[in-house]
Amino acid sequence: MMPSVVSAYSVVGEREQGTLEPVLTTPIRREEFLIGKALAAFVPTLVIAYAVFGIFLAVAGLFAHPVIASAIYAGTHVLVQLVFTPLLAGWAIWVGIGVSARSTDVRVAQQLSVLGSTPPLVIVALMSLNVITVSTALPLGLAAALLAVDLLAWRVVAAMFDRERLVTGRPR
Repeated sequence: MMPSVVSAYSVVGEREQGTLEPVLTTPIRREEFLIGKALAAFVPTLVIAYAVFGIFLAVAGLFAHPVIASAIYAGTHVLVQLVFTPLLAGWAIWVGIGVSARSTDVRVAQQLSVLGSTPPLVIVALMSLNVITVSTALPLGLAAALLAVDLLAWRVVAAMFDRERLVTGRPR
């Protein structure tokens, strides 16, 4: 939820505060502007997610029954966390920025962004509940698909980003 809420605030929140217009009048390209907004949500998300996962691993190693601790460390849980956390955060961030660029209210942007961030989480939940059988190829395919979607989403959000509409407040 953190990347979607933070990224949903990124454009519409600045617009409501009146700090977006000065930035949009600079010669920065929209792709650069959007990458900056995405990184502002991406970096704290990864730091917090990896810190919480590290604390979980430390607590599991110290206090969990040895069989459970060995199952946590023996599986691919650490690798999955390292690979999928940035990919899922990227999805949520691009959805959030896309919604934020088109929205006029922060609350609406944040709610729609969280809603738009749920499809990949549904797939993760179905895999966790063994509704979808996990094979070696499935995570690799999902990681490649998420990476492609993240890169495509950046291009789509950049294409729909309209400086003039954001500065003047009028639809084109």
